[in-house]
Amino acid sequence: MSATATIDIEPVRTRRSVEASPVDAPDGDAAVLLEELVEEELPFLEGRTGAERTIEIELVGLHLRVAGSLAIGYHRRLSDFVNDHLGLLQLREVTVLRRNGEPTRVHTPSLWASPEEVTLIAQPEAGPPPPVPVEFRIPKVSRTLVVVTPGHTLTGEVHIPTDAELDVFIESPDPRFVPMTDVRTRSLADRRVVARYDFALLNRRHIVAATELQPGMIPGRRVL
Repeated sequence: MSATATIDIEPVRTRRSVEASPVDAPDGDAAVLLEELVEEELPFLEGRTGAERTIEIELVGLHLRVAGSLAIGYHRRLSDFVNDHLGLLQLREVTVLRRNGEPTRVHTPSLWASPEEVTLIAQPEAGPPPPVPVEFRIPKVSRTLVVVTPGHTLTGEVHIPTDAELDVFIESPDPRFVPMTDVRTRSLADRRVVARYDFALLNRRHIVAATELQPGMIPGRRVL
């Protein structure tokens, strides 16, 4: 006769049980899941020193929002750097934000992110734009767009050459990231979450629909 061996299998014990997860955690907010990895308070990161030119930005995606500094090297503007850059963006002194912009306890000295997967590369406070050499100045006019992305509705100003057609500008594949000013966003997952940025680069691949703002369409310049 052959003997049959029995093996006792213990249940897997996870560090945090399902009951420990926040019941009211918003669906699809990566900040909640990342903060669950933090077992104790992390120290705040010290700013970098040196001559390297950096810009404070936010990366805003469908399920992730982070703040940090981005070194743009010899480029005069954020838009020049991003549209010329290939590969991942490396941010320094990064803080993961909740969907509403509140900082979490998750900090990291550096984070690499794919620009193709984020909706906005934004500056909450951009300050005055750098001066443009006379030989590169192109007369432009501003047009207000209403845009729908997978995670947001937004309004903002695009600046196109005076003799350019807006529909041609929108349909063009270049630049990959559209520079916009006075950008206001509203989350589709939670309409209470509204953000404003002095300047932002909008990922063309994330444009689901776009139209020019019509008079009386959005009273008081509110976001849809």
